[in-house]
Amino acid sequence: MSAQIIKDSLSFLQSNYQKNYIHSDLNKQLNTLNYIGALQYHIKSERIFAGVETRFLSTINKGTTKNIKDESHLSFLGEYDLSEKMSLGTFVTNNIYSDDRKLDINKSNNVNASLFSKLKPIENIRLIPYYGYSINKQVDEFDSGNIYGIEGIVDDLRMSDLLFYSSAKFENEDILPRRNLQRMINLNLLSEIETSINNIVSTGYAQQRRDFYIQSDSITSAQFNVKNNIQSRIETNYFISDRIIFNSPSSDIALDITGSAAWRNIDRNTRYISLSNITSSSYDALVEEFKIDLSSAVEYQADWFRTLLRLSVAEREEIHKPKYIEGTNRIFFEERERLENQKNNQSLLTTISLSSRFELTEKSDITVSMFHRKLKYDTQSEENFDDRDELLSLFRIIYSNQLTPVFKWFVNTEASLQHIVYLFSERSSNNNRQRFIKLSSGGYYRTKKIRSFNSAEVSANYTTYDFEDINPTSRSFSFRQFYFVDSTQINLSKNIAFDFSGYIKLSEQGEFKWDNFTGKPVRFLEEIYLEPKFVYFYSDWKFGVGLRRFTLTTFNYQNGKDRIKDTEYNSTGPLAEITYFSDYKFNILLYGWYEFISTQDNIKRETANLNLNIKWNL
Repeated sequence: MSAQIIKDSLSFLQSNYQKNYIHSDLNKQLNTLNYIGALQYHIKSERIFAGVETRFLSTINKGTTKNIKDESHLSFLGEYDLSEKMSLGTFVTNNIYSDDRKLDINKSNNVNASLFSKLKPIENIRLIPYYGYSINKQVDEFDSGNIYGIEGIVDDLRMSDLLFYSSAKFENEDILPRRNLQRMINLNLLSEIETSINNIVSTGYAQQRRDFYIQSDSITSAQFNVKNNIQSRIETNYFISDRIIFNSPSSDIALDITGSAAWRNIDRNTRYISLSNITSSSYDALVEEFKIDLSSAVEYQADWFRTLLRLSVAEREEIHKPKYIEGTNRIFFEERERLENQKNNQSLLTTISLSSRFELTEKSDITVSMFHRKLKYDTQSEENFDDRDELLSLFRIIYSNQLTPVFKWFVNTEASLQHIVYLFSERSSNNNRQRFIKLSSGGYYRTKKIRSFNSAEVSANYTTYDFEDINPTSRSFSFRQFYFVDSTQINLSKNIAFDFSGYIKLSEQGEFKWDNFTGKPVRFLEEIYLEPKFVYFYSDWKFGVGLRRFTLTTFNYQNGKDRIKDTEYNSTGPLAEITYFSDYKFNILLYGWYEFISTQDNIKRETANLNLNIKWNL
């Protein structure tokens, strides 16, 4: 429990560098190229620890205009133990963001270097004071200054029958004229009421301030002699929760009850505001949010039966307030106040779910799942008509049977009903019901020579509007689909196999009348994917060559009966793959295909696609 809180909040932990791996993923498809690279490595001796982590993400889009976006993160932690109670170290981070589009913040670079000391006054308490220097670049503005603070951890501190966890952080980053701050403290108390009953009380406080540059208008720039304006975003969070867990090995019942409350404030402040250029958008705003959650879960488990029941209630309130600027016209402020009031809202969300599994025999079972959710959303402003109630009910039952040692069969049924009701006439034309039903069946077949999975399903989705008769712009519609998927491998010899994977989707969209359950088809889609290939296995290597074909054909209906082809997309080409897998130590996946594309307009083009994934657990 405490480990997640500590890891997410603190910087100087060796556990952040414990995994030694290299990961690289290159994906090129059509006009988009994505690359993800990551490395984490550490060395540790009796007194010395050194860890490094780096992540790089790059996206290139070649559309009507070329766009390149890069994100990079690098961190290094070095530490030397002077004694069991004290160590010294250095921590360096570098974050880079670059986007060649014209955005408010399209380039930033942040470099921090700090010296720290880890103090361990007693066994379960660690204090980490640090001091360093920060260099920050944002939209061609260079700022630098000191960064300093202290982190603290209290881990597994036992006091009588209580177990205490805590983490805290205090940090200032003075990169004048900007200033970034972070304050955080988490407290967690575990009490063992009895052997099988635990009570966990948690509370926390966090505040983070971030200053960033925004574009400044010419009047403000001239008056204050600045190139860019500065906006501060201060987010403050408080929370408290209590969780009771009952779980006894001698009982068939387990119980989990949790209650929590959370407060969040978001305060935005613009540094430079010219009183000679005031509009309603000149005023900053304060957002206040309060949320309370109650949830419970009961699980019962017997030899042949297992069920889990969950119930949760969450209430949330959000208030938006503009901040008045002295000396400005009240008319502009009242206009901004009116706009902010339209965002105020309250919501009440209630959910209940049930999942049960019945073992009918040693080879067959039934799983039943049910879910119901109700959302009540209210607004306070007389100009906001988004007040609504939403109901969602889901039901699923799946039966599976191991008919023979080599064949397992299943049948699945799903259904759902969603109803959205807007309370005011201004939006009541959007009141609708969505009904969905799906039936699927398939099987798994496996012998020494053949492995195969096949599944077929039919589904229907009906969306109907409550006031369609008086509002011709809202038209009820249906969407029906047949879907068949096949994945088969046939071993031709010890090292050679034939693989096939593919699917067929037949979809129909149309106008629909629920009262007499009649419809008029409007559009039909035929989607086919085929991938046959031969595979050769050698030691931990897998080599494959084959063919990839994808077709998508759309039709329009004439007079609701005759189908007329509208568009056609065909892609055919060779494919190849190379896979290396060795005991989770080193993995390579190389998958690529070259496609010849043609459309109904006889437009032809060619493109190469590639996916390369490498992971090395050092």
